[in-house]
Amino acid sequence: MVNWKLVKEDPYYSGRELEERARTKRSAEAWQEFADLKAKKGSYTLAVHGYLSSALICEHEKRLETAQDLLEKAFQNARRAKSKELAVIVAYRRALLAEQAEQWDQCIGVYEELGAFCEELANYFLAADAYEHAAEVMGRAGRDTAAYTKPIELWRENARYWRELGQEDDAQWSERHIALYTSLFGVRPE
Repeated sequence: MVNWKLVKEDPYYSGRELEERARTKRSAEAWQEFADLKAKKGSYTLAVHGYLSSALICEHEKRLETAQDLLEKAFQNARRAKSKELAVIVAYRRALLAEQAEQWDQCIGVYEELGAFCEELANYFLAADAYEHAAEVMGRAGRDTAAYTKPIELWRENARYWRELGQEDDAQWSERHIALYTSLFGVRPE
C-alpha cells in the first residue's frame, strides 16, 4: 500500500490518492471528487475518466439523474480536451440513458450537441452520424423529420472534404448517404 501522506502537499499525488480511493472503494463520490480536481487543474482527459467512472457507478445504483449530470460534465471536459473520441463515448452513453427514460428532447439535444462539436472539429462524418441519431430519435418520438436536413448538409461537407483529398470513393459514399438519409427519414427534396 502506498503511503500518500508522504506526498500530501502535492496536488498530483492528492489526485492519485483520490483515484486509488475511488477504485478500491468503488465510490461514485470519490470518482467525482477526483474528476473535479482534474478538471480544475486542466487535466480534462482524466476528468472525463473520473466523471464517466462515477456516472457508471451511479447508473448501476439506479441514480440515473445523477449519472446524466456526470455524463454531461464528462462531455464538457471532452470538449475542453478537444477529444471527439471521448465526446462520442460519453454523449452516446448519455443519449442512451435519456432514450431509455423516453426523455426525447434531452436525447435529441445530446446528439445535436455532439454533432455541433464534431462539426467544429471538421469531423463531418461523426457530425452527420450524430445528427442522424437525432433524426432517429425524433422518429421514435413521433416527430416529423421531413424538414430535418442537418445530416444532409454534413454529408455534403464530408463528400467535399474527401473530394479535396482526392478520395473520390469516400466522397461518393457520402453523397450516396444523402439519398439514403432522404429516403429513410422522409426528407422532402429541397
